[in-house]
Amino acid sequence: MIFFDAQGNQIPPAQWMSTYERSYFLNQPKQNGQPRNQTSPFVENQVCTLLRQTSPLSRQDLILAMAWKIGLIDHSLSEASQRVEYRQDWPTKLTAKTQFRVLDFSTSIPHLAASMPRIAHISQTNPQHLYTLAPRPKGFGHVYILTVVFFVTRGRHPIYDKYAHIAALAISQGLPPGSFVNYKEGQKWSDYQLYGKLLLPIAKACPPDPETPWMFVSRPLDRALWVYGHLFHTDSKACEARNRVQAYPQAEPTRSVDLKGILVGRICDYPIPRAMAGDVERST
Repeated sequence: MIFFDAQGNQIPPAQWMSTYERSYFLNQPKQNGQPRNQTSPFVENQVCTLLRQTSPLSRQDLILAMAWKIGLIDHSLSEASQRVEYRQDWPTKLTAKTQFRVLDFSTSIPHLAASMPRIAHISQTNPQHLYTLAPRPKGFGHVYILTVVFFVTRGRHPIYDKYAHIAALAISQGLPPGSFVNYKEGQKWSDYQLYGKLLLPIAKACPPDPETPWMFVSRPLDRALWVYGHLFHTDSKACEARNRVQAYPQAEPTRSVDLKGILVGRICDYPIPRAMAGDVERST
């Protein structure tokens, strides 16, 4: 488990976390131009408020949480107005046009809100109950139902995010920024549990947040992971495979060849499993 700065120098976990967390927010320096999208401090405070509240999530709480995750908040405008500014008439329609499809939460969010007192009570001891609701609420694939688990448990179970997952794999494998990370998004509860095991030693190595000691991964750490994950490539880019492929810990994903200008390229020397489809997400 190794933590690097953007230039590939090994640094202590606390320094790593403070370095990358800053770049999460609007108007802060980016790391090698990443991430492209930064977050309003005002919006982040609203999200953190949800994680501190002890009452069950309301309809408006779910509207905010899902808009934040999907990417339906105008962060620049929200920061300027000091109120949450939504895109696509989200609070009224509860539908989201993404790059791949239209997501319809118009019936599922009201239904979840109405059932939330019972769901929240059961989820305190059995968070898998919410994940395995049958039938699963419309629009809530693997990533999105885990987002609700995250908020219902007040962060006692981590939010799932592609970039945080890539960052955690890179840290656990000692890969510096710019490396290729073999990444696969899970689709089952057992995959989520493995993700938690991957995060656990990183969370223990980094400073805790004294304001939310109950959280599995503190918000400062999660923000740093999200930024850090943007500095890596996945093998789908290296080998022109779509979406996500299986992770092979400790494997060297690519090799660069440079023979006096004769050949410069990247050689893939591992099998590419079939790509998997998943939720579209605006990372945390």
